[in-house]
Amino acid sequence: MKLCYRGIEYDYTPPSLEVKDSEILGCYRGRPLHFSYISHVTVPQPVANLTYRGVPYTTTVEGHVRSATPVAALRQSVFQAIQAADNSGMQARRHLLQESAVAHRINIQRSLEHRLAVARAQGNEALVQQLEAEQHQLV
Repeated sequence: MKLCYRGIEYDYTPPSLEVKDSEILGCYRGRPLHFSYISHVTVPQPVANLTYRGVPYTTTVEGHVRSATPVAALRQSVFQAIQAADNSGMQARRHLLQESAVAHRINIQRSLEHRLAVARAQGNEALVQQLEAEQHQLV
């Protein structure tokens, strides 16, 4: 194909691709539509040594994935890692729950003492008796 750009003529040959019609048919505005695709375009995949959730694996140029360790050892190591993570995570969670329970109890006691002081200052004996009964339940 002869083209001209700013007065300079040159030959241009667009790259040719082998296109195949697929078996997929569609319909657009009532007319049949045939889809096509390029038959042999290969996309090189990166080769890399990767790790997912502590498990090493390798990718190939063809896009395949290979395990870096034997499957039996892999299962055992993954199980041990999960068990260790669960154990340390559970201990941290248990400690956090204990701390929050203590803080909650301290906040309730402070609030109750404040309400009791206000009730005594107002001279409300019925409320004072209720709050003292509530205080005895907390202890």
